[in-house]
Amino acid sequence: MKKYRKSKLHALDEIDKGLIKELQIDARQSYLSLGKKIGASEGTIRNRINSQLKGDVIQLKAVINPSKIGYDFSCVIGLEINIDKLRETAELLAKNPNVCLLVGCTGVFDLIAMLIFPNTSYFEKFMGETIAKLPGIKRTQTFVIMSQIKTPWSDNLDIFELRKT
Repeated sequence: MKKYRKSKLHALDEIDKGLIKELQIDARQSYLSLGKKIGASEGTIRNRINSQLKGDVIQLKAVINPSKIGYDFSCVIGLEINIDKLRETAELLAKNPNVCLLVGCTGVFDLIAMLIFPNTSYFEKFMGETIAKLPGIKRTQTFVIMSQIKTPWSDNLDIFELRKT
């Protein structure tokens, strides 16, 4: 389980911001094309991308829209867990492919997970065969997602607006 820690800040200048915005639109663009749009040389673009990849500022990968591949049931589960079993439970849950987000948190729940399934039958099986067998579970609460308003596959993080806050 990864712990939250303050990471080294990477200062983003206008070239970096423009580059990130363009990569969010289409990460397959050539360095030359990106350079022309942003107003920087091909070499500068290559170096900036490599630096941001190495510094874990960005990742270039495909993001799947689960509903487009038949995963039409999604939910969020809050889990209250005995503190001595928290790490073990989190590690077991993190290995499950249906878990697309897992975070430790404060408040009523110790872990919150976002899950995706093809339908409610798969979810029911998951609850009985996975959640019920996790060590240290005190209580769970499930929130069925009825509509998706903002998702990683439909909305990009606006780096220009984010840096204003």
